[in-house]
Amino acid sequence: MNSQRHLRFTPLQTPRGVNHRQAGQSIVLIALALVGIVAFMGIALDVGFIFMRGSQLQAAIDSAALAGINELSGWSPNNDGNQALEAAARTKSAQFLNANGMPLSVTLSLNETQNLHVEQSGLGVTSYAITGTWPVETFFLKVIGFRAPINLSRSATSAVFSLANVYTSRHIENGIINTSSQGIFGPNICTDYGDPYSPFNSQWAPGPYTYKYRIMIPPDYEQRAGTSILRVEILDPDSINVNASGPFNYTRSQAAQNAGLGATGSGMCQATNNRKNPCLVNTGELALYDNGTLPLAAINPFWFIRMDENRGSATPGQCNQPQSYTATYNTETLYELYYFQQQAGGAVIRNNLASYTGQVGDGVRDTGDHKTDMQWVTPGAEQSSDYYNIPGATAVPADNGSFEINLSSSVPGIVVEAGSGIRYLNLDVTTTSGSSENGFELWAGPPSYIATVPGAVNARNLHVLNNPGSHSSKGVAIFASGILPLNSNYQFPVDIPLIYVGPEMAGRNVNVSLFDLDQAPTTVTFFFDSIAESDWSMVFGQGGTDPDGQVRTCLPGHGCSSNNWVTPSYKITIPGGNIANCDYGNPQNDPDCVPFYGGRLTARATAGYQDTYVWRITVDGLPYLEK
Repeated sequence: MNSQRHLRFTPLQTPRGVNHRQAGQSIVLIALALVGIVAFMGIALDVGFIFMRGSQLQAAIDSAALAGINELSGWSPNNDGNQALEAAARTKSAQFLNANGMPLSVTLSLNETQNLHVEQSGLGVTSYAITGTWPVETFFLKVIGFRAPINLSRSATSAVFSLANVYTSRHIENGIINTSSQGIFGPNICTDYGDPYSPFNSQWAPGPYTYKYRIMIPPDYEQRAGTSILRVEILDPDSINVNASGPFNYTRSQAAQNAGLGATGSGMCQATNNRKNPCLVNTGELALYDNGTLPLAAINPFWFIRMDENRGSATPGQCNQPQSYTATYNTETLYELYYFQQQAGGAVIRNNLASYTGQVGDGVRDTGDHKTDMQWVTPGAEQSSDYYNIPGATAVPADNGSFEINLSSSVPGIVVEAGSGIRYLNLDVTTTSGSSENGFELWAGPPSYIATVPGAVNARNLHVLNNPGSHSSKGVAIFASGILPLNSNYQFPVDIPLIYVGPEMAGRNVNVSLFDLDQAPTTVTFFFDSIAESDWSMVFGQGGTDPDGQVRTCLPGHGCSSNNWVTPSYKITIPGGNIANCDYGNPQNDPDCVPFYGGRLTARATAGYQDTYVWRITVDGLPYLEK
């Protein structure tokens, strides 16, 4: 019997419900995956949104910092007006934030004290740092618990150099003294005498104040001078007045003799002969200037006997003077010479070179035996027989504390100005005690003349006038950093060179203010030595609205002569800003019609005899971002 066995394959049976369960699990997994994907996409979108907002905020903060610093041209350390200037800068920055679409919260964040900071470096660069905060709302991050806004903060620091380099003297090259010198008061006196900053109670600079100077060294100084040695000189660094009552004999310049005046003469002090006051003797040479025979630069108008004013106060802020000369009121003045050194990482640090304290001769603070009265001196430097040796210059430590500097060895790493190759030494002048006025002057150049050019002020004036070129700075110039204190010797109009303005400044502004200029007439004329006055000048103080569109609250000699600044500052717009706007039908005094190639901005002003006053000058510099 044939029988076949048939094999039958029966598919495995899936238990009921298993497929449905797997399908359900897949849906759950897919749903969870979608949630995760959406969450990650949301996070990515939120993060991208935050980065976008951060970029927007940084761009707005950058522009706000650049805009705000333009309001800080008058800012300086310890200036009583800084608060108002910073408020103006904050307002301008806020306006730019609004213009860039920033919400109100960002603008308001500037009001936080820690979000705005202004400072000025030793080089005179003003930095303006602001921080803005933007609370950014998120969308998808809220799903995973980040419900609070993300606070984005961005910062920017802008900078500008607005302090002008103000010429310290009409004779910056040859170093003679005639129509004025510099003068600063001790900290115990009042500001009414003409120094707005040195007195301790100054409303413009409370606390100790330092007048700053920059000694500009041209890149080819060594070739011009034939040496790497630079000698920094101070005329009469003390506040001691010689006890002499006259009459005083003087010698006239060779030019005056050639014009018909006698070789010698005799005279008395222009004002009172009390030792507490300055004493200048009129040599009679001014007549040759007044009648047009000789220019002012060619004559020796005064014979200097004393140049300090002995004033008295033991209490800061009081205006007093003694009946007669009192040495205990003499002012002690500190002179500090230094330079800025470039570090490998880009930082700039101050390196001290030398310091010197002028004597007062009161037998307590100082014995007064240095004999610097009416002398040009270089503390710590080698002297010839005509120059008084000055002990007491402090070594700190280069050149044994000398004010005679070897540029090849004493100033390693000195900052060199990009493009021009110019180097600078710096000199700080601070009165540390007393209440008198210390008249002084500054000059710097090579030391080669010390064997032939006298150190006494009157002898030097005559020598340099009679021997032109015998005492040359070889291109070195000393500038006051924005603020120049002067003491006038001459009570008639004088052309005073203030600052050099380059052609790149065409169309921009220079701001000039005067403190406590006593003498009338009230007008002050500004012009450039490179442009005929008939083509361009600005005359302020003629009454009504001035050329800058402002009406002054006071005028020199009228209101501003009593412890006041000319307010607001004179705003001088440099000509040549836009030649295309020139009205050639009426070109006279149209600044757009005058090509400008650079020149010295000069002021024609009148100061009285023994009138101490101050120039303050800032320029509209180009701001830049530091970081």
